[in-house]
Amino acid sequence: MVRTRQHGLTLLEMMVVLIIAGMALALGFQSLGQWRRADAAISALGSQVRQQALARDWLQSSLRALTPVEADPFSGTADTLHGTTLQPVFAPQGGATPIDWKIIRDGEGLHLDLGEAGGSPVPLPLPAAATAEFAYLDAEGKSHDRWPPALGQQDHLPAAILLRMNEPDGRTRLWGARIVGIRNPVPVFYERDQDY
Repeated sequence: MVRTRQHGLTLLEMMVVLIIAGMALALGFQSLGQWRRADAAISALGSQVRQQALARDWLQSSLRALTPVEADPFSGTADTLHGTTLQPVFAPQGGATPIDWKIIRDGEGLHLDLGEAGGSPVPLPLPAAATAEFAYLDAEGKSHDRWPPALGQQDHLPAAILLRMNEPDGRTRLWGARIVGIRNPVPVFYERDQDY
């Protein structure tokens, strides 16, 4: 009788193949888990960066367009400022709109509150900042912690406004906005029309 050789895998060969496939699957799932964690961290960081960029842009655009209004003078301290802007964030653009910016510390950390006339305050987070304060620059570039300064004759509006933020590691970040328009109310000289 002639013996024929059977084709196929032995039990030992099959077990080796299954062990190798199992190791490849385990490494694949481990890599997938690392990728998911990295993707979540990058997404969270991207969201935080977008929120900070939005807060900075809104602050700068509303401050650049500050306009002097004699009936509602601009005032500012280290943690709040009030003025009238021609470029509000939520109200129609171009209309003189009273705004308030406040630095608030609460249980969630440090954030800016934007308040516009007729609306409720909108919180804008400043997650990387440990402390923050407003500073006001006069026409000569001197910094003041309030506006109008306690002493001296100054313009109705400062020349520029800074938001100085100190991070936990000791670094300082500055967001600044230069006032683009006039800094003092324009006197109105007119005579009443008379009927002739």
